[in-house]
Amino acid sequence: MVDNELGQAVLIATLGAEPQIIPITVQLLLRQQTPLTQVVVLHTTADREPIQSALQHVQATFAQRPTWPVFTAMSLPCTDVLTQEELDLFSATFFTVVKEWIGRGYQVHLLLAGGRKSMSMIGMSIAQMLLGAEDRVWYLFSDEELRQSGRASITTDDDVRLIPIPLSVLAPAPARFGRPFGAETPAAARRQLIEVDQERRRYFVEQELTPAERAIAQHLAGEVLTVDELAERLHKSPKTITNQLNIIYSKLENYFGLQPDKGVKREFLRRVLSPYFARGAFQPTDTRFGR
Repeated sequence: MVDNELGQAVLIATLGAEPQIIPITVQLLLRQQTPLTQVVVLHTTADREPIQSALQHVQATFAQRPTWPVFTAMSLPCTDVLTQEELDLFSATFFTVVKEWIGRGYQVHLLLAGGRKSMSMIGMSIAQMLLGAEDRVWYLFSDEELRQSGRASITTDDDVRLIPIPLSVLAPAPARFGRPFGAETPAAARRQLIEVDQERRRYFVEQELTPAERAIAQHLAGEVLTVDELAERLHKSPKTITNQLNIIYSKLENYFGLQPDKGVKREFLRRVLSPYFARGAFQPTDTRFGR
């Protein structure tokens, strides 16, 4: 369990043809002692199947459990999420809902298994933009027997568990002050994140690295070189290059909050710093990201 300012958490889920996954997820989160006090379910219009029955199923399940978190259903003004207009509508709504709960200080848990695959893809994209280390995206694993039964209640004999989905392989979710809470739309948030990302790289190279370390980083960001080749090119000993590389890796890990495996450290450096060097040298204009 991750602490947050209010000591409260919200589950935001999308609704599809298997509504039981929502109450099952609630039970598993409560078993983990997650301070879950709110459940928000987004769905398309409930005047047709399967959403009509699915929503009734979830509402009835929560009504039978008054000690459970507060349940809120949010209907999108569309019957599906397939056309560009519908995709944009869902994206804007989901973005606003997630941003609102984060703004209230809640720890956010996302369950994106319900509804169209397009909804889960959009949800993951927005999660990458807004969520932090204290938030979670979950995949619900359950055995076939439980799935086929349609049961909303689970027992200790059921093979069911929540698996956390990592938001990124090479980059963590940005710190709270770096997330685009001022953006009104997903598109504006993406632009803001790109600008923040560029500035973080710029500051790291120009303020955190020494001139000697920058020279090594620039060579490695653009080419695949051995330590001996680097040493020859920079007129240094291989031992000096190795020592400076270790310092660069340590600074990268500390600054960007990453712990790459030993075998991928050079690829890690290349992925993080090559965008900066590809843009050419320029002076930093923002010191928000210094350490």
